[in-house]
Amino acid sequence: MQRTKKRFLRTMILCLLLLLLAAVWLMRKQPQQDAVILPDAAAAEAWLTLRGWQLGEPSVRDTQIPDAWSTAAGQRWLTVQHQQGLSPEQYAGQCAKQYLYPVENGISPHCKAELLIAGDALAGAQIYDEETQLIYPVR
Repeated sequence: MQRTKKRFLRTMILCLLLLLLAAVWLMRKQPQQDAVILPDAAAAEAWLTLRGWQLGEPSVRDTQIPDAWSTAAGQRWLTVQHQQGLSPEQYAGQCAKQYLYPVENGISPHCKAELLIAGDALAGAQIYDEETQLIYPVR
């Protein structure tokens, strides 16, 4: 009788651990609820325009989102993304499109707007001054 209780208890503990692991795995696999979806170039431009930016013609290129942001500049960039509610870590290492727009109403004549779009999701956004290398949030 004692042996049956121990076996039952071990089985229940094992089942609870497996259930907990499954729950953690499912939580990590769920996409971010607040992801900004920009399915094409027109949507990307509209997203910036709705935030008050007047833009010139973009240049578009394929790029890869870094796996880590270990430099001081990378950490500053990541902080700006988090301030805007974006989570580029979700897209670490993924291929992306980089949209680079001249900003006609920027802080200086050297301002650019940059969007990084992984699949259809906005992974990063910034306004930066090419001359001073300062970056600003888009929102």
